[in-house]
Amino acid sequence: MKKILLGFIMDGRSGGLDTYLLHFIDAVWKEGMQIDLLTNEADSELKKHLSRYGSRLTEIATLRHPLKQFLQVKQLIRKEKYDIVYLNVSTSMDMPAAFAAKSCQVPRRILHSHSGGNDCESSLKKIIFDILQSVCRPVFYRAGNEFCACSVKAGDWMFPRRIVQSENFQVIYNAVDRERFRFRPEIRSRMRKELGIEERFVAGHVGNFCYQKNHAYLIRIFKALHEKRPDSILLLVGQGIRFEDVKRQVEREGLSDAVRFLGRREDVDGVLQAMDVFLLPSHFEGLPTVGIEAQCTGLPCVISDSVTEETRISDRCNFVPLKESPEYWADEVIRMGELDRDSVVYSENAVNYDLREQKKSLNRLISGGKDE
Repeated sequence: MKKILLGFIMDGRSGGLDTYLLHFIDAVWKEGMQIDLLTNEADSELKKHLSRYGSRLTEIATLRHPLKQFLQVKQLIRKEKYDIVYLNVSTSMDMPAAFAAKSCQVPRRILHSHSGGNDCESSLKKIIFDILQSVCRPVFYRAGNEFCACSVKAGDWMFPRRIVQSENFQVIYNAVDRERFRFRPEIRSRMRKELGIEERFVAGHVGNFCYQKNHAYLIRIFKALHEKRPDSILLLVGQGIRFEDVKRQVEREGLSDAVRFLGRREDVDGVLQAMDVFLLPSHFEGLPTVGIEAQCTGLPCVISDSVTEETRISDRCNFVPLKESPEYWADEVIRMGELDRDSVVYSENAVNYDLREQKKSLNRLISGGKDE
């Protein structure tokens, strides 16, 4: 029986990394296989979801207690004797579990980068974390013997360049159910009616309210857009630590009637259908799954140039420098919003972001490069 230890997951609903891990289990699990997960706080709903696979969720200490985390993971690995430890991380500071696997001589230790920067709420904390990242990066990779990332940019963020250029590194794309996100005029019409925005020019964003997603600048862009297009409205899907700050900014700018806070939604595919343009002015990304989802609906996307070019899978995706003014961004949003959604052209690499292709990649990964 193949035994895999997988980390790190939050509650199964907190963004792209959680989604990837659940897709991973669904893609590779077979009868007789044991896939267990590491978390910092066990979620009851997630436990229930994982029970269908017989997967166990183990709570470990956070990085605030690195030695405790190291010892907990080491004890777990010694007890369960895993064949593979597959750690999905956003920073090279996630070293304790990785080196616990190495100290236990786990045969296959896979390190997978899912980010391109540190998401910190204070400038001082970001400076400290960036320093720690630069210190840990030349050490972290030594705990692994196989390396992955959601993009080359995410690989460079986490590992030395010689690792990214080696045969031991591979890109595993953040895939989506392309059929689910296919453009459907009837869903667009229904969603716009439900939201009361039938006659509006609709810009939108999906993402956690945090430093990484750059909501403060997003609101400035929308203010410029609303001045040029008074019929415009902004849909914001998500929640997070900066939610109240963004609401206050919207109120200060006099945009309360033009900005809709939709919270966390289970029907993101439908909300994307309702939009005319998707905005993603992020400070950084590994590879934003929501950008792929938006393009799959044929939605024109205006994205910051801090995001990897690997995100582009259609001719409806344009990258704009963050140094450009909100007015410049607004003009680009208006221009992109005039494009015919039905005539979108997808690039050859779009197939890489399909769940079926990802399933093949993940099974090859777990089988050591062999098709199963």
